[in-house]
Amino acid sequence: MTVRQNQDGSNHRGHDAHPKASFWHAFRPGQDVIFFALFTLYFVYEIDVSLLYHGAGLIGNFPTFYMDWDFLARFLAYPGGLVEGASAFLAQLFFHAWAGAAVVTIQAWLFSLCTDGILKAMHLERWRILRFAPPLLLLVMYSSYTFFLPMTVGCLAAMAGVCLYAKWKTAGDLPGVMSFLLISICLYVAAGGAYLLFAVLCVLSELLFNRRWRLGMINLSVGIVLPYGVGVLLYRIRCFDAYLTLLPASWKDSTEVGLRNVYALYAILPGVLALFGIWRCLFKGSKRYVSPRSFWCGSQSTFGWNFQTLVLMGLTTGTVMFCRNPYLKTLFQVDYYSHQRQWSKVLELVKGKPYHYLVCHAVDRALYQTGQLGSHMFHFPQNDKALLLTGKEALWQKFDTYMDLGLINEAENALMICIEMYGERPILLQRLAKINMIKGNLSDARVYLGALSRVPFWRDQAGHALAKLTQDPDLSEDQEIQRLRALMLRTDFVTNRDAIALLLKENPRNHMAYEYRMAWLLMNRKLDDFMVLFEQCHALNASRIPRHYEEAILLSRSLKNQPIKEAVSQDAQKQLLAFVKALKGCGRDKALAKRTLKGPYGDSYLYYYFLGGSGAS
Repeated sequence: MTVRQNQDGSNHRGHDAHPKASFWHAFRPGQDVIFFALFTLYFVYEIDVSLLYHGAGLIGNFPTFYMDWDFLARFLAYPGGLVEGASAFLAQLFFHAWAGAAVVTIQAWLFSLCTDGILKAMHLERWRILRFAPPLLLLVMYSSYTFFLPMTVGCLAAMAGVCLYAKWKTAGDLPGVMSFLLISICLYVAAGGAYLLFAVLCVLSELLFNRRWRLGMINLSVGIVLPYGVGVLLYRIRCFDAYLTLLPASWKDSTEVGLRNVYALYAILPGVLALFGIWRCLFKGSKRYVSPRSFWCGSQSTFGWNFQTLVLMGLTTGTVMFCRNPYLKTLFQVDYYSHQRQWSKVLELVKGKPYHYLVCHAVDRALYQTGQLGSHMFHFPQNDKALLLTGKEALWQKFDTYMDLGLINEAENALMICIEMYGERPILLQRLAKINMIKGNLSDARVYLGALSRVPFWRDQAGHALAKLTQDPDLSEDQEIQRLRALMLRTDFVTNRDAIALLLKENPRNHMAYEYRMAWLLMNRKLDDFMVLFEQCHALNASRIPRHYEEAILLSRSLKNQPIKEAVSQDAQKQLLAFVKALKGCGRDKALAKRTLKGPYGDSYLYYYFLGGSGAS
């Protein structure tokens, strides 16, 4: 804009001589628009919040939610129930990645608005850049694939209450106390212990910024007494719950990954107000007071990029770079695609990834389901204890594997324990219904399907299954149920018995049990037992000999100087001769042998047997 002096001596602002610069200045996107646009894109394309809905056995606090009045009425029975109920409903939207991303983005935007409103009410406009701190903390939480939505919604409710309190400007102490008390009661009933954040912020604003000492002390007293009066005396809940529900301190495991970010979310505004409030009280009006205006709010460039914007860009970039965890995301994805039986995606995801116990188990399942376990298993890192999860208990991953094998009772036991650990998650209800359909307990199956029909996004699937039970009570036309009934182990056994051996004894044509047993024998280098089982069951389960079976047969026959009876390919025999020659060429230097032979033979059973590990390890 240019300034011209009129004839009467007044100044007149005319249009800038550079219309393009003026146009850009008028319509340039602000910090908020750019930040939240990038925030949304990051959640849509990088962080898949639907993985939190699935859980993978790693999310123990994801809420159960039923579209049922009796269930919803429970949230009215205690302070904080309304926020927990709303959070449980919003969490169901994580079923779709895009809907979950929208929930998190809107929450982050509301955090920014409330933070901005509080800073303006305290006359801290120069530090409005802090409004982006809560969204960045949310970004860190979800990048770590942790779930604390009820606590963050409680925090947001408390901050919204502060904004409302600041809008009700009152001249006297009595109106101020009444407005504080009214908001306090409503907020405490809705958000429980998260209300204490509201009380702390209001007290700090009155004591340090408004200099209304008496009102501040009265509000402090109300804030301390109200949870006991309403929570303990009226709702009859424990004193601990009355004060700490929805606060980070209420979480049962203080070492939970990501909980420190929730603490930071609750502490950031009280810390900022306390710091600036004390600074103003001590130094305002003295020679030692220094205004940050010239340093912090420098002049803007053509694009509106001042020092604040550069700091925001740096913090956002640093958060994305240092907090994203692609390996953890892979762990969730592998489990999700395994339960969805998308085996090709499982194998694609783990290429080049380091060993992990649960990933190794999922890879072996995917290899079996795609017909590659006997020919490609040593292309990936292997561990015999991961094959059937016998090394470290992993009930969430166990129930589908055991169901496929025919260990129906073991799968049901794992599911019931998972219900106790994780709550009535939809996938657990669906699997329990399926198990009872396999066992012929149709009344129990209907109970689980009835519960599933009241879960958002699962109604159609449950209704289809209930209709099938009505039309075909014996499920005689359901090929999958009939197949699993044929495989089901009927012999009682204790946990430390060899369940795979029992499965093969009852049904030598149990293909999965056969391949898993053969894989276990190969991993443990039990060639004699491998040959016995091969001779007994292979012809019943397969028409060809997989690559690793050929290698094991040749190795067993060669070590015992026995003739080769099996139909082993010429290529396998040539490979054995070439491998032995190359191995002898390395002498006794095992490290040299590993380096030399890993390239051409690293994914073979010969390499695993003599040198340990696999080509991908």
